[in-house]
Amino acid sequence: MNAADLELVREFADSGSERAFAVLVQRHINLVFSVALRRLGNRQDAEEVAQVVFIILARKARQMGRNVVLSGWLYQTTRHASANFQRAVRRRQHREMEVSMQLAQKSEIDSLWQQLSPLLEEAMSKLRPAERDVVILRFFENRSIRNVAMTLG
Repeated sequence: MNAADLELVREFADSGSERAFAVLVQRHINLVFSVALRRLGNRQDAEEVAQVVFIILARKARQMGRNVVLSGWLYQTTRHASANFQRAVRRRQHREMEVSMQLAQKSEIDSLWQQLSPLLEEAMSKLRPAERDVVILRFFENRSIRNVAMTLG
């Protein structure tokens, strides 16, 4: 790490100096943003990743050794943060697609149920009471055949 960066990292790590951290961000934001933008291809996503990278820097400032090249560390951290961001986006898109498919299936089932419901009620009304009791116990109350038989004798 060059001496100026090392001093700023130490100052931030030791006293939480916002000024020192702001100078570090100002010096290295272009590097971090450009790496994220190349990896993600989207300015908004790159800005989000750049924020994450500097949050990681703030958290790990105390652990940084004197031999660390801050620019190299930021480059590598940005690559990892970009990859994590892309994985999170893919997972979110996958979940959204699953939910969308489930909603479409539910809508389809609801539509079918609306068509079948009157037919079911009509068929149930035509059954004799003993037959209706069997259907209700078995299918509406989800009882086993053995249980239905025992209940009805």
